[in-house]
Amino acid sequence: MTFMKVITCAILLSVPNAALAAVVTVEFNNGDSLGGWTVDRSAPSGFEIDNNQLKMTIDGSTEGNTDNFHDTRGMQMNIEKSSILSIDMFVDSTWTLDQRYGGIWAVGHDSAENIGGWPIIEYHGVNGLSIWDNDGWHYPVGAMFNVDEFNNLMFVATGLAVEYYLNGDLVYTDASGDVDHFGGVILNAKNVGTDYTVVYDNLRYGVPEPAPLALLGLGLLGFGVARKRRG
Repeated sequence: MTFMKVITCAILLSVPNAALAAVVTVEFNNGDSLGGWTVDRSAPSGFEIDNNQLKMTIDGSTEGNTDNFHDTRGMQMNIEKSSILSIDMFVDSTWTLDQRYGGIWAVGHDSAENIGGWPIIEYHGVNGLSIWDNDGWHYPVGAMFNVDEFNNLMFVATGLAVEYYLNGDLVYTDASGDVDHFGGVILNAKNVGTDYTVVYDNLRYGVPEPAPLALLGLGLLGFGVARKRRG
């Protein structure tokens, strides 16, 4: 792990409360409410918390009942003015078809609150994890993801660009749009006629406060994103 990666991870994801005072973590524990979520495009057949994880289900038998745009099924939530957005998503080894499976979308806003971009990290079956920016789809992530495990997908808005991270590694930078911050998150899955379930955990968003150097040391000692096995 490089020094800069360690510092970035310690600031954004470390345990000390001082570093995460302005960051919200949604753990999707049993009994938690999903009342802040609304439908994006078309609703998935299932969107519920089960076994302390968020599960979004696609019913392939309903494919073709809507146009291609609305066959991207999803749920969205307002996250105010966040500079980071991340979630853990389980990559299932059965996702082997040439199709779009689950992912995370950020709704990027400029300083005047106009939409300036739609950063996306999404699993595309045989193409692996793929990235969308204002210029289209890109496939730079390769085989760096972990199969049959949770993978952390994260965006960081620097004010000049949007940085895309996979499991703490910077994998792409996009400066083609006008994104000052993220105003919303969308969890989506594509319905192309197959049944599957996307499992999410640990949604994080907000504006991290700079961590004091003394706390950075503590954060480095305890750093590590715990990945829960799929239940």
